[in-house]
Amino acid sequence: MSSWSLICFTLLTQSAVGLVFIGTVGHWFGGAVQAEISLRSMALALGLTGAGLLAALTHLAAPRLAPYALRNPVTSWLSREVLLVPIFAVALVLALVAARMGGPGALVLLELAALISGGAALWAMTGVYLLKTVPAWNTPATILEFIGSALLLGGALSAVSTSSGAATGRGTAFTTAVIGMCLGLAIKLAAIYPGLAAERSTRDQVWYEAPASTFSAAESRVLRSVLNATGITLILSTVVVDSLQVGLSLGLIIIVTGEIMGRLRFYRLYGRIGL
Repeated sequence: MSSWSLICFTLLTQSAVGLVFIGTVGHWFGGAVQAEISLRSMALALGLTGAGLLAALTHLAAPRLAPYALRNPVTSWLSREVLLVPIFAVALVLALVAARMGGPGALVLLELAALISGGAALWAMTGVYLLKTVPAWNTPATILEFIGSALLLGGALSAVSTSSGAATGRGTAFTTAVIGMCLGLAIKLAAIYPGLAAERSTRDQVWYEAPASTFSAAESRVLRSVLNATGITLILSTVVVDSLQVGLSLGLIIIVTGEIMGRLRFYRLYGRIGL
């Protein structure tokens, strides 16, 4: 199956959700000085979500038929995803408009709406892949990986985007971003064991043909963990040595590379029971 459009859609949307979470938490606990940083995060998240939706459309053979995917949100995870991701984008637009109109109370409420709708979109996106007919995906590792990606990528993007902010607001925002990255990495580390167990169980099935790969399942997960940890370390190095600002961009690139590798492997594990 062609996976690049889905890789872009899932990673971009998850990054957006992570950005909103980190930016909103930073604003709520960092005070008014963090409001501008939160708005910057939401504007970036809106762009990422739009790009993700465009990538998703390229996956369809007939994009004009996309609205038909909304027909069954009661029982279909795909319908819920198709509904909730645009709702998340609309919530971001409303929050940005409210901020420009000078309503701090409304901004907090709309930040909460964006946070809830983003979490719901991530929940629906995860549900799409928890298929009993695809045992390599139907594992707690999928849930942990998607949540971990949101926090890790959102944290890395937040750290980079706030690096040029005012000194009074940058410290708290940067700290929140680092906490998000570390929490995301911890969640992804927790996904290693159930992920490996699911892959081993899948390979035991006589119908499953394992995809060719340079690395084993364990090697792949260890490599991605090392890349993520290296990226976080490089981003943190900018705090210790001010002249190492290149570490921000390089750290982000390394983390994104690790996430793309992981998502490529995820889609290559696709194999349905009975087919």
